[in-house]
Amino acid sequence: MKKTEIILKEGYPYIAISGVLFLVSLLFKFPTILQLLFFVIFVFFVYFFRNPARIPEDDSENAIISPSDGTIIEIKESISPITNKNSIKISIRLSLFDVHIQRSPIKGEMSAREYIHGMFLSLNSNKASELNEQNRVLFENEKNQIVVNQIAGFITRRIIMFRDLGPIKLGERYGMITFGSQVDVYLPKNITLKVSEFQKVKAGESLIGYINEAN
Repeated sequence: MKKTEIILKEGYPYIAISGVLFLVSLLFKFPTILQLLFFVIFVFFVYFFRNPARIPEDDSENAIISPSDGTIIEIKESISPITNKNSIKISIRLSLFDVHIQRSPIKGEMSAREYIHGMFLSLNSNKASELNEQNRVLFENEKNQIVVNQIAGFITRRIIMFRDLGPIKLGERYGMITFGSQVDVYLPKNITLKVSEFQKVKAGESLIGYINEAN
């Protein structure tokens, strides 16, 4: 079994550079305020690139688990990218202090991907979800087609994929966005939602809904 990283390797350069700066500030007796600043930056990077273990609240076949940490800022009907189907769109806003890893909302297949090169507008802009850099991934199985869209923000300049398309487990990590971002989830219309706007969710853990097979 592959050992789970406590800290993502993607964070090593940030942690190493900030750690060296902190040590240099101590060795050369920089002003205390600078020493404190470099220490805070070092601790922040260690915290930001953490990779906590997650257990889904429900791992049944009809359950859909949140692909991202953050706060749900909007739930509305929308057309899903990739599939172009009428869907329920859940927008999840991540703060700098949320875990920024994205995980599969279902067990099945990562079957398609679209990377859109765009702008880096503030996520408070109404046009950000349309014009910003984004990475769309289709997850599907015999019951579901779910699109998860990673959207870069003003500070964010990097969307990372940890793996290629293919079979994927429920809650398996597949990518991340660095330093503040938004994730939009497009769900089938025949879903019973278990979340509401302004609710906090966790990737790979929080139940967001069930597919209603009666519809």
